[in-house]
Amino acid sequence: MSAAIILAADYVLTGPDPELLLPDQAVLIEDGRIVAVDLLTELVQRAPEADVERLEDCLLMPGFVNAHQHGRALDTLQLGFADDVLEAWIAVRRRRGPPDPYPLALLAACNMLANGVTTAIHANTSYGSGNYEGELRAALRGYDEAGLRVVMCVGAQDRGLVVYPEEDAAGFLAGLSPELGQALSTPMPPPYAGDLAATIGLMDRLLADYGGHPRISFCYGPAGPQWATDEMLAGLARDAEKKGIGLHLHALESRAQSAACERLFPGGTMRHLDRLGALSRRVSIAHGVWMTPTDIEIAAERGATVVRNAGSNLRLRNGIAPLGDFLRQGLRVAIGTDNSALAGDEDILGELKLAAALARSNRWDVEDRPTTADLLAMLTVNGAIAAQLDFLIGQLQGGARADLVALSLGRLQQPYVDPSVPLLDAVLARATGRDVRLTMVDGVVLYRDGALQSVDRAQAEAQVRATAAASREPADPALAELVPELQAQLRRHYAGLTRGAA
Repeated sequence: MSAAIILAADYVLTGPDPELLLPDQAVLIEDGRIVAVDLLTELVQRAPEADVERLEDCLLMPGFVNAHQHGRALDTLQLGFADDVLEAWIAVRRRRGPPDPYPLALLAACNMLANGVTTAIHANTSYGSGNYEGELRAALRGYDEAGLRVVMCVGAQDRGLVVYPEEDAAGFLAGLSPELGQALSTPMPPPYAGDLAATIGLMDRLLADYGGHPRISFCYGPAGPQWATDEMLAGLARDAEKKGIGLHLHALESRAQSAACERLFPGGTMRHLDRLGALSRRVSIAHGVWMTPTDIEIAAERGATVVRNAGSNLRLRNGIAPLGDFLRQGLRVAIGTDNSALAGDEDILGELKLAAALARSNRWDVEDRPTTADLLAMLTVNGAIAAQLDFLIGQLQGGARADLVALSLGRLQQPYVDPSVPLLDAVLARATGRDVRLTMVDGVVLYRDGALQSVDRAQAEAQVRATAAASREPADPALAELVPELQAQLRRHYAGLTRGAA
């Protein structure tokens, strides 16, 4: 039994409804869980032995959920990858060897904690080392040492390794130089565990080893419908249902993906996922930039969650997801950084502001501005649902895990904010990651007043520098030299694909 703690603040927000903003309240925490939210005097009487910390001039609220990221501690520009159209940008990574996922995940988790994130969904990420299980376990070690709560997606891909749709691969390879064609045709280890059986086997081993961990959980993370066969998607959906875990997949992120999916699934991508049993309340969809009105309607009816990644979608020329349409049609929306925030940081409050601004229409007959409750839900409870952790995180209520963030109100209220402006509107409009005063996960303070409490940041950064420098040596030097040609041919292929699409 850990010692009881009481955190007292000027304001406590227990959930996404602005009506749940309570002045002069406190939170009683014991054994990593929230016991009660009440007046400080009441909680002290209830738990006189508890340590009391007063957070002056602060808002205490549920910890933020980054519902889509990849455990990358460095912005891609720092690694030498300039922003580009998604498919050409992915190809640039062939110039690099595999880094060590451990320090990258450790520092990424530290960066998120410093920005008030207490839970993250680590989407399918493969560095192509040939040992995907080793990569996952190394990343889990990093998250565990940082103390961040993480949902690790076990990735899967069994088609579209060269281009999508898969049926175009032979023609694409035929149009390349002999050197590039041979390099791409040479058998390589699968990017993830392998086929359906191998993927389920990997999940079984991870659940056996981490099943009782208080901050680590799992879901399946198929790369996306154009990258996974129907057999893979349906099989993972069945096993996820059997195990009571979720599914988190990229879908309709780029125009090229949209065009490929139009050919693969003429009845609509979400309808196809639904037929496979891969669309439900346990499913979260990253990006969804090119979802059609029918896609949105079906996803909303099935109770799925879409994760908005505003900065990444702009930087990689994917477009602007129709957040206003999502909300109007009742589709649940969460927020993620994709480790490609517009400012190259992990300021999830900044990404939320960007998503809100991009949702505003120039039409006079449509109100597209997300409400305060919409934005708070995207940051907290909707991310909790995407993570399959609803009722455990995302709200400050008795029995929930003690994942909280305290935001300092001083800077955002200076030099003046009109008294008519609701406090939460001012917070959402003006607060940034630098206003995070305290971040707590499972009842443990991991970040306070600008400093990590359990990780030596300088040492973590040194490890990241070392693995980033080492990864400059490509796994396949011959292919690395051919990347410019590969990018040019990918542009040609996807330009033709999208030119003929609706």
